[in-house]
Amino acid sequence: MLVLSRKIGESVVIGNSIRVTVLGFDRGFVKVGIDAPRSIPVHRQEVQDKIVEINRQSATAEFDAIRDAFQKSGLQLTIQSEDEAGDNGVASDLDDNTPTVNNSK
Repeated sequence: MLVLSRKIGESVVIGNSIRVTVLGFDRGFVKVGIDAPRSIPVHRQEVQDKIVEINRQSATAEFDAIRDAFQKSGLQLTIQSEDEAGDNGVASDLDDNTPTVNNSK
C-alpha cells in the first residue's frame, strides 16, 4: 500500500484519468473528492463489499435455477473448465444430447 501525506486542496493522480483531492478535515474525518471517468466505478468499501456479495448470491441463484431447469427437463448439465473444453470450447467425450456450460470467457 502506498501511503501519502496531502494537505487540503492537494491531489493524488492515479493513472492518467483519476484524481483524488483532499477537500477537508473535520472531526476526525477526511473529505476527499474523486474525479474519474464514468466508466470506472467508484464506491466506498462497504458499498463495494455489498455489491460483491449481492453479485455472488445472484450468480449462485442463477446457476441453481439453470441446474434445476436442466434437471426438470431430464437433460444432463456438465460443467467443465477451459482446460477440459479444448480448442473449440466443447469437451470431445460428450454426446450430442448433453448441453455444456463452459466457464471460460
